[in-house]
Amino acid sequence: MSLLDKITATANSSVLSGATSTIIGENCVIEGDVTFEKTIEVHGKIVGTVKIAENCTSASLIIKKSGIVEGDVYGSDVVIEGEVVGNVSGKKKISIQNSAYVSGNVYYDILDMQGGATVNGNLIRNKGKEPQKLENKSSAPLESVDNDETNKKLL
Repeated sequence: MSLLDKITATANSSVLSGATSTIIGENCVIEGDVTFEKTIEVHGKIVGTVKIAENCTSASLIIKKSGIVEGDVYGSDVVIEGEVVGNVSGKKKISIQNSAYVSGNVYYDILDMQGGATVNGNLIRNKGKEPQKLENKSSAPLESVDNDETNKKLL
């Protein structure tokens, strides 16, 4: 069996098994929202929201080391090796690898985070519920404090 026959046989078997995957290449930049149903691998850059289709129950989002997403991410199973600037929300499991950088909140049911990963945001457990965004509780005005009275109490 020649090399070409092996490649063709492998390609045919993956098509027959239903393993469908969309790959966004390193030189590709997508500006706009992306909705997916099966598996999507991001090697390039997406500027916009990346989310699982409404009626889809299991779909994987894999952000590779060279991948960047500038926007919120919603998925079933999410694996982050690259960079996400936005909130990450997972219905099932979120895996954050040691090379990952996340700048935003992470809403998870099951979280697997390796040492060396960077998350600048809150880790919020869903407990099997649909993810809820944090409310901004800083809208209440701050009370003024008399510094002289506070300093006297401290002495």
